[in-house]
Amino acid sequence: MDALSASFAAVQVLAGDIEEAICTHAVYYSIWRRYSALPERFDWNTKLPNVKFYPLRPELVESTYLLYQATQNPFYLHVGSDILHSLEKYTKTSCGYATLHDITTKTKEDRMESFFLSETCKYLYLLFDTDNVVNRYSAQFVFTTEGHVIQLDPALRHRPWDKDTCHDCFLDNRRAIARINESFVSHSAFPAGDN
Repeated sequence: MDALSASFAAVQVLAGDIEEAICTHAVYYSIWRRYSALPERFDWNTKLPNVKFYPLRPELVESTYLLYQATQNPFYLHVGSDILHSLEKYTKTSCGYATLHDITTKTKEDRMESFFLSETCKYLYLLFDTDNVVNRYSAQFVFTTEGHVIQLDPALRHRPWDKDTCHDCFLDNRRAIARINESFVSHSAFPAGDN
């Protein structure tokens, strides 16, 4: 299992499959509970990490945040608190936070990836700040893959598949195709023949 796959629970939430998201999240959180971090790779057969590095990735926190938003179950606040406590205890340094070189020994590297601030910290903040504008008006915002918040333009919510507009789109497309075909035929290198 790869640490990046911890984001799959978030995808399941966004797809509306909350029950499966809860199960997926539980698997990754059980690994976190065991090591107070999520290894880059975990061998489910041996039940041991085979890449023990932890670069402060956000995927489990993002899934925790979205599950809390979807369910309002206080369990996910507990999970967030546990993650925050582990980060403070094992990765905090005098000038920031450090990547764990080995999750079993908690040895640190002099390195902090930018996604720790832009995603991991942001999702933890939003998890606990329930009155934040992003949480209050979540339908108006979308997160990029790097955790940046973008406000959606209401015009983007136009659904071209609606019954009234779909027919017009279809006619516009047919007209455009007809113009392209006419242009192609009139500029064709092949002479119109009497075949």
